Amino acid sequence: MIAGFSLMSRALICIILSAPLLAAHADGKLDPAIDQISYFQATIKDAEYCSMTVANGDLVPINSRTGKALSNAAMLCPDMFSWKLFAEAILGKFWSNWADETNNWPDQPYALCKTDQSPDKDGCCRPGSANNDLDHCPVYPGTQYATKLKSLTDALTEDAHKLARDPALRRNTRLPFHDSLTPLSRFVKLKSMKEPATETLACSTNQVAEIIKKFNPTDAESIGRVIRQTNAELTVRNREFHDYLFANNLYNADGVLEVFAANQRNLQEEAPYRRANQSSKNGKPGSLYRVDLPPDAVMIKSNWLHQNLAKALGFPNGPNLYISKQLQTDINLTALGISPQKNNEDLHCNFEGIHHLVAFHISSKDIPNWVWTTFEHINLPGRCDITGCNDAYGYASSDEKRPAGTSANYVKPNQRSDRLNADSTVFDSGKTYPPETIRPEWNELLVKLSIGSGGSTSQVEPDSEDKAWRNYRLKGSQVEFVNSIGQSTLLGNSVTEAGFMDGSSCISCHARAGAATETVNSPPPLSVFERSMTSFGYRRSHHGIPNQFWFYNDINGGPKMLVMQTDFVWGFLNAKRIRNKETKRAP
Repeated sequence: MIAGFSLMSRALICIILSAPLLAAHADGKLDPAIDQISYFQATIKDAEYCSMTVANGDLVPINSRTGKALSNAAMLCPDMFSWKLFAEAILGKFWSNWADETNNWPDQPYALCKTDQSPDKDGCCRPGSANNDLDHCPVYPGTQYATKLKSLTDALTEDAHKLARDPALRRNTRLPFHDSLTPLSRFVKLKSMKEPATETLACSTNQVAEIIKKFNPTDAESIGRVIRQTNAELTVRNREFHDYLFANNLYNADGVLEVFAANQRNLQEEAPYRRANQSSKNGKPGSLYRVDLPPDAVMIKSNWLHQNLAKALGFPNGPNLYISKQLQTDINLTALGISPQKNNEDLHCNFEGIHHLVAFHISSKDIPNWVWTTFEHINLPGRCDITGCNDAYGYASSDEKRPAGTSANYVKPNQRSDRLNADSTVFDSGKTYPPETIRPEWNELLVKLSIGSGGSTSQVEPDSEDKAWRNYRLKGSQVEFVNSIGQSTLLGNSVTEAGFMDGSSCISCHARAGAATETVNSPPPLSVFERSMTSFGYRRSHHGIPNQFWFYNDINGGPKMLVMQTDFVWGFLNAKRIRNKETKRAP
């Protein structure tokens, strides 16, 4: 996703979205207005000497001229580094092994164990303990459920379907996160743990038939927006990210707010001197003054579309086309006009079954402001709309009319004439794009890593060898708020940011992620969206540099922190207040 941005950036966006463009030629040739503006989106982001090799099973960025390791590939070669993250996430089986948001932030968390406490006796959570209550303590699936996950991967279709429905392996999917943001510090009166939770039922056959009819209205803004509002969004974080949260007591709201309070005291009582972070190490408690994830932390937001919905949208079907997994999509039956409200609440059902991976974001803490990158399936309509697609490393542009001698990093957005009396060139949105061609070095590396080297072993559970991994393309990478001439950088996913792609910036949006004690019973201190609308009527997210006054109040008595940044991670808004154990376990 993506106050103040440069005058040039404003002008560029206005030219693209609102200013009249030069007329199309009478012979049908489009004027180059959009192409001229897209020139600034087509920046070649990787240095000419960016290269990778495989050493001991790991991808190693190197200087192609000297063969020496690159010291900062994330900044010098962001597109190449994006593909490195892509491969590492696949080899790590992010879809099943990594922790989802309920694994990171339990709904009713127990407190972190003190030195003289134990999980079984005191109802607390201790990193690495086999006695943690799995319903109330953070869980890393790749470790906790390793045996079950291996069985799922190896199982034949019928057994795989059964294993995939094991509650332990069920992934926490939902509709877009920013549609349901709640304040981290809000105190919610929790139900007794003895009360059964109200569980959403699977959609019935009749309900599915109605869903297929109604989920894609003819006047939708885009196919991407339809998918955004009707997909299983799965957000996961790797082991390093998960362990940092657990060990440093950031898996619950109380722990996060303690860091806020410590930071505020440091500012107001000890300025200009700052307290240094001391993260938990070797079982010893940490002392944090800011949220600062480790450099090997990675998070992924992925979009999975039910196969029946994909078919209804006209997605091609066939073997080895998609990475697929057994998941569930939350369907709001009331919103679709299928069922009325009950007790003033919308009725929902879970649309269960095989889902196809259509798009995913990867974010990595390899640099202080994170690396941001997004991938989309070649069959996703409109995947290069508005901003184009930009990849200087993995795949070469399929643009047929690219002038000889120009770089093959950019796929320009589809365009057409608006066919008015005084005609203009406009975007031709919602169409597919020819697939880009894999470059030799990346193809060789995928073969060495055995990624995408064979057929799909199961529709229920992905595998790194699935050939379908070769059907995903890099839309773009992002490592800075603005470029060297002051233009806002843009990056968005055609699903996650559908409806506000014209100003989307992952790095700028996530800079607003924060926590504050003053937000009790109020919305989050800073929203994903600003008071700015697209021409269709959807709210836009922020792009460009952050505004310092979002975070600090400049008053005569000295600055006061209003919002503590949570290291570009919106997920902290999932953190809940600590729940004390109500009953002791039997001895």
